[in-house]
Amino acid sequence: MSENNNLNKVELEYEERDGIFYPKIYTSPVTSANVGKYGHMWIRFMESEYPIRYRSLVRNEELYERALQVEEIAWELHEDIEKSWLKKHKPKNSNSFVEIYKLRSEARLLAEEVVLHEVINCYH
Repeated sequence: MSENNNLNKVELEYEERDGIFYPKIYTSPVTSANVGKYGHMWIRFMESEYPIRYRSLVRNEELYERALQVEEIAWELHEDIEKSWLKKHKPKNSNSFVEIYKLRSEARLLAEEVVLHEVINCYH
């Protein structure tokens, strides 16, 4: 009987639509769905390497906001590294798809490695 009383004490705001009352449920604007590749990698890193800090970020509802910041910083660095590497390493034959593909793949791998070590695997 006391469980029913506790449920009745929860106060929610309701919105009426077509004669039906729907509870207003708010969520934070940043969710796990939009933190991206590097944001998810950083979350996993924090969870495994710094579990106390991870739990603190979750408890204070800051985890996904920080992950989004890490995602943005990581992609900016990734793009800068990739562009500068491609400027230095020009293809010998600019019409060769295979050569350009290999150069871009190498630039991407280098950029990802740097981003992992300098952004993702850092304590934020």
